[in-house]
Amino acid sequence: MKNILDAGPLIAALNRRDVHHQWARETLKRLGPPFFSCAEAITEAAAMTGQPAAIVEMVRAEEIILAFYLSAQSDAVLALLKKYGDQEMDLADACIVRMSELMRDCQVITLDRDDFAAYRRNGRLYSSDCSPRASSGGIRAALKRSTLMTRLASKRVARREP
Repeated sequence: MKNILDAGPLIAALNRRDVHHQWARETLKRLGPPFFSCAEAITEAAAMTGQPAAIVEMVRAEEIILAFYLSAQSDAVLALLKKYGDQEMDLADACIVRMSELMRDCQVITLDRDDFAAYRRNGRLYSSDCSPRASSGGIRAALKRSTLMTRLASKRVARREP
């Protein structure tokens, strides 16, 4: 089975303070390389961890194989982004979903369990993914929660003003 690596587990594996650090390290070790990914997810991981050199070393060692070209799949990725626009699908997730549609016998390694539960692979529910069972919803969910809390706080303040 081919393992498609989303940004979240890579971020968690490189960040000891991440709540999913142990799960990510154990899962990546258990599954073993190579992991297939896309430049969009790897760029997200490099930006979030501040460790681009470590990630490039993994690519150089062929532990991570960049196996997706957005230019060749732009129509399909754009269709996914439009289809899931109400769920604020990001570019990396759209590319990962498209990769899973193109690869036979694969699983997506992700922390975005809630998002990937909503996405469809070739029009069908994901039947194979690898994510922590006690999901906090991943990175985007945490950002959404913090944004939601900010919005709620600003509405409370706005209601108090005369």
